[in-house]
Amino acid sequence: MLNYRIIARAFSGLIGLEALLFLICWLVGIGYGESHHSTWFVPICICTTLSLLLGLLGGKGPTHFERRDGFFIVAIVWIIYGILGMLPFLFGGHMHRPAEAFFETMSGFTTTGSTAFTNIDVLPHSILLWRSITHWVGGMGIIFFTLALLPALGIGEQELFSAEATGLKLSKLHSRVSTTAHYLWSTYFLITILCGIAYRLCGMNTFDAICHSFSTIATGGFSTHTASIAHFHSPAIEYVSVIFMFLSSVNFTLLYFMIFKRRFRLLWKDEELRLFITFILLFTTTCTLSQWWHSGNPSEHGFRESLFYVTSMMSTTGFTTENFMLWPHLTWISLILVSIMGACAGSTAGGVKTVRILTALKVMRTEVRRILHPRAVLPLRINNDYLTADVLQSIFAYICCYLFLMIVGISIFVVLGYPVFDSFGLSISTFCNVGPGIGYSLGPLDSWSELPDLGLWLSSFLMLAGRLEIFGLLLPFTPSFWRDN
Repeated sequence: MLNYRIIARAFSGLIGLEALLFLICWLVGIGYGESHHSTWFVPICICTTLSLLLGLLGGKGPTHFERRDGFFIVAIVWIIYGILGMLPFLFGGHMHRPAEAFFETMSGFTTTGSTAFTNIDVLPHSILLWRSITHWVGGMGIIFFTLALLPALGIGEQELFSAEATGLKLSKLHSRVSTTAHYLWSTYFLITILCGIAYRLCGMNTFDAICHSFSTIATGGFSTHTASIAHFHSPAIEYVSVIFMFLSSVNFTLLYFMIFKRRFRLLWKDEELRLFITFILLFTTTCTLSQWWHSGNPSEHGFRESLFYVTSMMSTTGFTTENFMLWPHLTWISLILVSIMGACAGSTAGGVKTVRILTALKVMRTEVRRILHPRAVLPLRINNDYLTADVLQSIFAYICCYLFLMIVGISIFVVLGYPVFDSFGLSISTFCNVGPGIGYSLGPLDSWSELPDLGLWLSSFLMLAGRLEIFGLLLPFTPSFWRDN
């Protein structure tokens, strides 16, 4: 059974950290002369009280930590963070529907970037910062963020790490998970600073540069303006966004070795990264030529927008510059495909992940060769590592669950009255953590507040399932999880 005292101590530290993040946003609001103190005072009091109560319940009991405890903590803490994180939106009067507020918060923490706000430009700085912080914290994972900041939490690091990084895991850089967290978060932090500086040099003010750097590196997509990146009317900012969206799509272990160890050869040797770059180039070329053919006017603008959107959608960042639903149909297909595929494993991006696509391609090639040479021994390898039957089985199971939940999501959206194509686009946007709506009823520039409450709750579930790669969320809700064996 679960060790509830350890779980209580873990929740105490995690909720206390969220209270600290609230305090930071409150102080920023005070710095900008914003007087909506109830927006932050009540949520801080609630989080602090919960943290203290859970700390008392946890006490100083045993520290033995089971893998089952880890899965439970990970699944529940994301939901708790979503519930508590929506309080500033409600107490500040910025939203009145709990479904909207929870959707906005879950969209932030899962780095989806879909928004239920209709006019972002009128929001106070503290709320805008909170939206960006949810991205930045959720980018690497709430648990991973906590392990980097609170290594003295005194609970099982490995179990928590394994539970949150379900499926294809981040590589460990050190025998201690907390040390690995420090290494990767150092990389994450450094790239964020560089991105913010680049945005500032290209014309953003300091606040916009900070918020957009959080959103870019976390591959989230929240902006401080309703028009997103289009607000700035700057090709330089768009190219900077492309560069850092691409970097955030790369396995952070590789980035660590590149930045701190100067081992640049590892980048090109990585088969997943090579395939990811190939997809970027292929689909950018396809979209560019399609736009040029449709407009009859080859231009830098067509190339730039194609590159921007392919990178934005494949990294699942979801920044927008214009309504791509007005583009030729071939570009829609391209953007839908890259949204589903996603970027590299071990990055902050969503989607199926390029390594799973690579594995599927190798399996198909092997099966063709096996038909021609039935007695041949044809091992599967990626980066010279053999793929075991267990790994292949887990990938197959993931894809099956992925398709099943996608069909369920599409079906419910159809029942809610949306056309099949729009329902498909809504499911992709949420389940793949992409952000912009793909469809006519709710397009890339529209607010998700148009959805009914059931649609918002469904979208929130799909976002969380996609972020935790399905199994991490569903395990605690299966009967076998609660059996003693």
